[in-house]
Amino acid sequence: MSLLDIFKINEYKSKIEQLEEKNQKLEEKVALRLSVQQMKPEELNKLIEDKEKIKSDVEIKINELNNDEEQIKENIGLLKTKESQLEDEIVDLDEQVEIESFGIYKPKYDFANSLEYKERLTEVRQNQKQMIKNDSAGIIIDQITFNNSYARGKALQKKNIKQMLRSFNVECEAAINKVTHSNIERIKIRIEKTFDQLNRLNKTNGVEITQRYLNSKMDELSLAFEFAEKKLEEKEAIREQKQREREEKALQRELMVQRKKVEKDLTHFENMQKELELKIQSEKDKETIEKLKKDLEELKENITNANSEKERLDYREQNATAGYVYIISNIGSFGENVVKIGVTRRLEPMERIAELGSASVPFKFDVHALIFSYDAYKLESELHEKFSDARINKINKRKEYFKISIEKIEDVLKEYSDLTIDFQKVPAAIEYRESLQIK
Repeated sequence: MSLLDIFKINEYKSKIEQLEEKNQKLEEKVALRLSVQQMKPEELNKLIEDKEKIKSDVEIKINELNNDEEQIKENIGLLKTKESQLEDEIVDLDEQVEIESFGIYKPKYDFANSLEYKERLTEVRQNQKQMIKNDSAGIIIDQITFNNSYARGKALQKKNIKQMLRSFNVECEAAINKVTHSNIERIKIRIEKTFDQLNRLNKTNGVEITQRYLNSKMDELSLAFEFAEKKLEEKEAIREQKQREREEKALQRELMVQRKKVEKDLTHFENMQKELELKIQSEKDKETIEKLKKDLEELKENITNANSEKERLDYREQNATAGYVYIISNIGSFGENVVKIGVTRRLEPMERIAELGSASVPFKFDVHALIFSYDAYKLESELHEKFSDARINKINKRKEYFKISIEKIEDVLKEYSDLTIDFQKVPAAIEYRESLQIK
């Protein structure tokens, strides 16, 4: 038999099966028709009623399904909205995780001072002790027997819990004592891993450390870190305050020295004035009198200037905001286009700038601008705000260094037309340039 004959036989078989299926359906229809024809009128009516009822039930079911479909569509819409919201939250969380991976910590607490952190930290640690006492730090999840005794088994499990908590607390204390900005996220992971490992190792013993106790340790970690950071911040603020106090004392010394000098000069000028006036009255020679009068006018001018200086000194002493805003650079120490914008109340601002260029930096600072203002601190804050994007240290605002071109600084200073500003664009940097030549 050839391959073609086999295909024909299969084709004939398929046609025969189709004809048989059609024949069976026709027979069922004929049988149904004959059955209906043989029915009595009341039986036929009953059949019709049953069919109508089935039809009605089917229509009701269809309506219910349609309503369900609408409800499902509405639920799908709500779920899509929720999904969108969750995606936004995930993006925010991813951004936070990304930020934290670079060591930028987002504070969990926001207490005003270190004392509040210390009190809260003490409270958390007391709560942990209480959890240990009331058996909520470590719990029995599956009671066991020892020597066929549940009581002995429970005693053994309590010893296991005690050992678990001791190990966990030692590990947490060692980690928390080493926490810094750069490792806080790694320490969180380390504590969580210790928690998981201890619970996994003691699963067969039917005991575990509770999630609540772990959460408390995480709170302790955050508090301990933020407490240390707040203490550093307060220490920096105290250092800055002491610096301001030193500046104020230096100003007072300068004022005292300058006032003594002015008062001495003023007394001398006033005595000379009296002598000249007496000489003029007693002198008879006109030429000599004219010369004495000229000397008297110069002396009066000196007295006026001395009185003006005295008034200026009184004003500086009475007004705590008057002072100089300085803009300085140190290209040998920090490179091009790095400036420091600060303020000093000194009568001689260059003395403060000389102090900044002491042994802490290899070269002296160069002055680009010294700006006297009756509200120097306000002016300093305004300039810091205008150049905030160029601030080098984005975290510690007390660091007053900015990466910015001298031209941009000059353009901003032109806005202060009411101030007298002598601006030096190119720094001398004498020691730095001479060092380069020698090198």
